Amino acid sequence: MSDVSQAVLAAAPDLGVRPMYPRWRAYAALWGPRAIGLAALMVGLGVALKLYLNGQWLFGAIALAVVCVGCFVYMQARSSAWCFLFPGLLAASLFVLLPIAYTASLSTSNYSSQNLLTFSRATEYLLTSRYMPEGAQRYGFALLPEGKRYRARLENDAGEVFLSDVFAPGHTGKPLTMKRVSDAPLDGQADTATLIRSVGVLKRLVLQLPDGSAAQMSSLRSFDTSQPLYTRRADGALINQQDHTVLRPNHRSGYYETERGEKVAPGFAVSVGAAQFVKLLTDEGLSQPFLKVFGWTLAYSALTVLLSFAAGLALATVLSWQELRWRETYKLLFYLPSAVPMMIAVLIVKMMFFTNTGEVNAVLDTVFGIRPEWFQSPGLTRTMVVIVSVWLYFPYMMMLCLGLIRAIPPELYEASALAGAGPLTNFTHITLPLIARPILPVLIACFASTFNNAGLINYLTGGDPSYLDTRDPIGMTDLLSSTAFRMAFTGGSNFGLAAAISVLLFLIVAVLAFASLRLTRNSGSLN
Repeated sequence: MSDVSQAVLAAAPDLGVRPMYPRWRAYAALWGPRAIGLAALMVGLGVALKLYLNGQWLFGAIALAVVCVGCFVYMQARSSAWCFLFPGLLAASLFVLLPIAYTASLSTSNYSSQNLLTFSRATEYLLTSRYMPEGAQRYGFALLPEGKRYRARLENDAGEVFLSDVFAPGHTGKPLTMKRVSDAPLDGQADTATLIRSVGVLKRLVLQLPDGSAAQMSSLRSFDTSQPLYTRRADGALINQQDHTVLRPNHRSGYYETERGEKVAPGFAVSVGAAQFVKLLTDEGLSQPFLKVFGWTLAYSALTVLLSFAAGLALATVLSWQELRWRETYKLLFYLPSAVPMMIAVLIVKMMFFTNTGEVNAVLDTVFGIRPEWFQSPGLTRTMVVIVSVWLYFPYMMMLCLGLIRAIPPELYEASALAGAGPLTNFTHITLPLIARPILPVLIACFASTFNNAGLINYLTGGDPSYLDTRDPIGMTDLLSSTAFRMAFTGGSNFGLAAAISVLLFLIVAVLAFASLRLTRNSGSLN
């Protein structure tokens, strides 16, 4: 027994270990953490190996690196302080840094619904494509079980029946010779579930017919004598067997192309560098709408923050009056918009703005005799978006201003009252100057958060009305975040372009967040 073990066992009574089980508990205290660490190590190595075997070598390498760093941290006595920091740093890397890095990598690629595959997968798809040459036949297929083995049965349109020799379920060897028979009853043929389970084997099955042609699987219950559409030359070019055209991979466009430059689907993902960012600024069908969206995002964020702050500050000032009765009830009523989930609140408010059945137009029609088309006119739609945003944000501003006003010493207001100042003077000379410095970082943070308010746009307007002079789905009420969402998940699903917009949005928000932190530090030091 080691010296450490003897020391633990000797100290067991002093540690409060029950006399009945001193040795068992001492060993558990000594070897329990080690066993847990060994189990975690084995799980991590298994995950890394599984990722590597599935072709995800990059993620496998990351998992292996995490396991190695974890072993170093938890097996070194001098790194005990890092034992508590390592889980947090790992979570930050996995859920913050890794998504940012992945988005940045997507922004330098042409990844989209047309360029979704890797180069090797696109090549494999073309090489497995087949065509029906002149004289090719299509046969109905049935799988006939014979004990633990099978026979393949083919029947053409003329009623001729062909039957193969018996083969094992995992047969992947030579082609099976088919013999013409007078009849082969279909009684007991394999059902659809069996065919689905065996589809991997059936796809590799080659049936040699008496006329020398070979049939392969074309669907679950049919074989045909089709031929490979493309063959690959030694230089990597693909030859079309039908028209003998030559396809060469273009690693700039992400397509196999003919000698005349015609692209052949499917495309594959390639690195395009800064092409997506250049496209945002130079493409005639995209740059102008994008700049308009950027300008509208700035205007929307500024109006939302300023108006919600003004409304929240005004209500907070009124609710701070000691003579006001039912103040707590008013606070609760005003805070209700923030208590309702945004999706439900926005959908309810959306119905209120309907032209013919909405309550807003009902009131406007009664008072002014008008029924605005809130969802048709770009100006009215943007006005509606700002109104709803202010309605959602002002309760937070109100509660924040209430807390800051309570922190103002009441002696200042008493001195102001003795000097004969009124409520407006108190607001402009005491309340507003004293809360301006601490609330400025919060306003900048809110300004940054409104950049990412894609949920409001998606639920309220869907980005509509749309711009008519762009090939991509961009709306007049779209923010940068909702534009990236529509680029990625509607229309052409241009994930690379959406990632480029997300990177620009990230840079803007990061600058605003940095400014907010600096202002927070400065205001704290001054206070």
